[in-house]
Amino acid sequence: MTTFKYILRDMWRLTINHWVLGLLTLITAGVMFWILGITTLFSLNMENLLSRLESELVVQAYLVKDNTLNVEEIAAKIQSLEYVHAMKIYSPSDSLAKLQEKMGSQSKALDMIGDNPIPYNFEIHVNAASDVEPLVSELKTMPEIEDIVYAGLVVKRINALSQISSRAALAMFILSVIITALVVYNTIHISLYSRRDEIGIMYLVGATRSYIATPFVLEGTLLALLGALAAGGGIIAVYIPAVRLIHENMPFLSSSLLSDNAVIWRFCALLAGFGATLGWVCSYLVVARFINAITRPE
Repeated sequence: MTTFKYILRDMWRLTINHWVLGLLTLITAGVMFWILGITTLFSLNMENLLSRLESELVVQAYLVKDNTLNVEEIAAKIQSLEYVHAMKIYSPSDSLAKLQEKMGSQSKALDMIGDNPIPYNFEIHVNAASDVEPLVSELKTMPEIEDIVYAGLVVKRINALSQISSRAALAMFILSVIITALVVYNTIHISLYSRRDEIGIMYLVGATRSYIATPFVLEGTLLALLGALAAGGGIIAVYIPAVRLIHENMPFLSSSLLSDNAVIWRFCALLAGFGATLGWVCSYLVVARFINAITRPE
């Protein structure tokens, strides 16, 4: 217990003696963790939005006009394809009724057509936007299918947007982690260097490596943890009101956003844990390297 008290005393002394550097580290870590958290939330919301758009992508496949076709057999064949998530069969009468509903008051013009020209067709939903093109290629090889309708340009743009979003989020994550790690690493290294003579004397009079190293490791862990906690508070202060504003002005996006306050609080707690872990790892690495250097026999 006495040893632990001295370790805490030394950690507090380190923090006070280098308060300017500690404050700069705290601010930098807080800003980088805030960027990391906001970027991660943005990426998750984009993934939700793109998943919703992908689930709404539809490929409409129209069969040839042939009364001898076994529609159920063709449907089962299409359903067995790996790209198909769900499928619905529309008979000619169902398709005509759907068209009349869309046209509203102008649907009387359809009476001039005479016999219903719409064949049996399938409304096919895919698992992801990247599955549309392979599915269309498979459908084109089927002689029973006469025409295929799908939003090809929309599919390509959603697919491209999904890839860009994932890469940008990964790049921001890596950049934030690297900058925060370097800041904590350099802070602890400066603290160690300023006390190099004292550390050498402590080692000579019998202090263990763990006793020497622990205050520095705790200092780095504490600074990173406080930075992550500050970032979590900033995320809660900015993100929750922003989501509420989006719900009020753009309700069509509501279902795609992470809006559960409990989830956001848990996310911030996870961010704080990640910050403390990152601080501990960086501090441990620099302390171990420094102490090995000064205690190495000449």
